[in-house]
Amino acid sequence: MERTVVRCAEGHLFSTGSFPLQNLRPARIGPGRLMRCPQCARLRSAVPADLAVLSTEQITRALRREAADFLA
Repeated sequence: MERTVVRCAEGHLFSTGSFPLQNLRPARIGPGRLMRCPQCARLRSAVPADLAVLSTEQITRALRREAADFLA
C-alpha cells in the first residue's frame, strides 16, 4: 500500500495509508482531514506534505511514523 506523507496543524510529519478526498455535493470540503497525530497524540487537521521542500531524512522519518486509522 502506498503511504502519503502528511503534516498536522502543529507541523509534525507522519504518514498514512489512505488520504481520501471528500466531496460534499458540488463543493469540496477541503484538503485537510482530521487525524490523530502520532507525535502529539491529539486530533489535528492534517494535509499532504509538499515532498519537494522536505529533505530525504524528513521523508524517511515521516514514513516510519504512522498515523492511526482514518477518522474523518
